Amino acid sequence: MRLLWLIFFLIPISLLAQTFPVDAASGKIYYAEEVLVKDGPKSDLYNRAKAWFASGGNKKALNVDDVANGLLIESNYSQLLVCDGNQDQTFRLWYTVKLEMDDDRFWYSLSDFKIQKVAIPEVSVSGEDKEPMQPLEDLAFSKKIADLKEKEKIFYKSLADAARKSVLALIEDMKASML
Repeated sequence: MRLLWLIFFLIPISLLAQTFPVDAASGKIYYAEEVLVKDGPKSDLYNRAKAWFASGGNKKALNVDDVANGLLIESNYSQLLVCDGNQDQTFRLWYTVKLEMDDDRFWYSLSDFKIQKVAIPEVSVSGEDKEPMQPLEDLAFSKKIADLKEKEKIFYKSLADAARKSVLALIEDMKASML
């Protein structure tokens, strides 16, 4: 009977650690997929991708804009609100999006995830963000979290869940714009 309880106790912990896809070579969180588009010429897909990038609320410059090869790469962020007790804390989830287009298909990848707490005031006098960025992997997979108090574990789990939901919503929005 004790063995059965141990199994039920360990299953949720192992499933929690599996919430993000990880690139086997780098050990980093990495989302990627090839998406087929019926009757989707490369030029149309490229224009849809440019429109999707332009529609983002947090406008950043494209890192790569290669129309000839159908390649767009941008670094950007999403805002996350996470409740810590009785107040919300704001974070930025930084990421890099890469879109490659060809006739009737496109490939996307999301990588280089970092978390940054938004300080108040948000920007220092010099114009630089005060808070450092932390790789999302440190938050999602850190063994140090096991040593934290239960309240802190719940907060970090909530932050990781908010990041995962934000990435999935971003992917769905991108796909809807591209199809």
